[in-house]
Amino acid sequence: MYVTVHRGTRQIGGNLIEIGTSQTRMLFDAGANLPPLDGPKTEDSFELKGLTFGESAFDGVFLSHHHNDHCGLLGKLLSGIPVFAGEETKRILNVIADFTDQPRPDINFGFRDGRPLQLDDVRVTPIGVEHSARDAYMFLIQAEGKNVLYTGDFRTSEKAISAVRELLGEGQKLDLLITEGTNIRPGKEERAGEFQGEEMVKRRAAGRMRLYQGTVFVLCSSANEDRIQAISTAAAWAGRTVCEDLFQSAVRNCADENIQRFVASGVRKDSRAWLYFDKLYRQKALVGAETLARLPEKKVIFVRTSMLAFLAKYMDARSTEKEQSPLLLYSMWQGYKQTASVKRLLDFCGERGITVEDLHTSGHAGRDTVKELIDGLYPAALLPIHCEAESRKEFLSLHENCLMLEDGQRWEVG
Repeated sequence: MYVTVHRGTRQIGGNLIEIGTSQTRMLFDAGANLPPLDGPKTEDSFELKGLTFGESAFDGVFLSHHHNDHCGLLGKLLSGIPVFAGEETKRILNVIADFTDQPRPDINFGFRDGRPLQLDDVRVTPIGVEHSARDAYMFLIQAEGKNVLYTGDFRTSEKAISAVRELLGEGQKLDLLITEGTNIRPGKEERAGEFQGEEMVKRRAAGRMRLYQGTVFVLCSSANEDRIQAISTAAAWAGRTVCEDLFQSAVRNCADENIQRFVASGVRKDSRAWLYFDKLYRQKALVGAETLARLPEKKVIFVRTSMLAFLAKYMDARSTEKEQSPLLLYSMWQGYKQTASVKRLLDFCGERGITVEDLHTSGHAGRDTVKELIDGLYPAALLPIHCEAESRKEFLSLHENCLMLEDGQRWEVG
């Protein structure tokens, strides 16, 4: 068995990990590069013969989760290459495509947590993990008497350690651990709001919601289910109504009748998004910005940076003489504050008197958690990926056989 990291040894995102044998070639994640924080988005130029051009040479592509830096190159893959993903990952990617008028990704096969798949001489077992994306997985890859674990993105290690040990059984060892290192740098976990978990988010959010009498807006990913659940629980504790827009409602596919759903922007009848709108409209479950603002209940409203027009209408329609100025809980990575879209939203908040407070916990494992995974599985070799170039040397102190491979370099397992 061999491993080639086509991209990801010296950067966060853009994961493309080939694992194969003399008979089988497989790719784990087909990630696009992360866009620059302070500039326009550029097209990803990655090409690989047999994957994106020429005659198809891969027997399967496995997606760890739906984040773009792990699946953003799906549209460039040659037709006929089987693509495997979790059922929720496939559904969420379809929703995103429907709301952005893009072709739905060609995902041929689903998989489930803990159920192995056999592709010729390679056995792949997905292992569900906690991350800031719903339906995220590690993969245990077994072939030619060798065992490799690819972590994808993860936040906690306990379940993975237990699952891998059980799958390996007595007498087998892990030959290679390929792990992400987004937060491997010492001290990163000491930054405000990091690595204290969703329970911290839940309790702090509830405290702020009780203190503020006005509307509480929350800026977070519409697909970060753990975060949405934490905020929603906090809202319930504080006696507030949770409000989410049509897109977030479609992504979450949640049937909770206590959620107030609203339309943040117009939906064209000739778009695929209309199907989602029409379903809720017929149920009389949707309201507009002005109606939402005038509802008497105390509210928690999930927002995105694309909702400036909605927010302006909401602020204009609310009863300012009765309501305290709103609060925006910023529940995302601090680096996004450098992007033009977040800057516009924060400027809007400043102009409209909306107080902004940070409340976030990372979806990636901290250094201590990565060390727990390494110590718990004790692989024969360690391959760090998905980390800043200057940070990957931090792995050298965590394992005596740490591979410092470069993109495109092939390594024979064992």
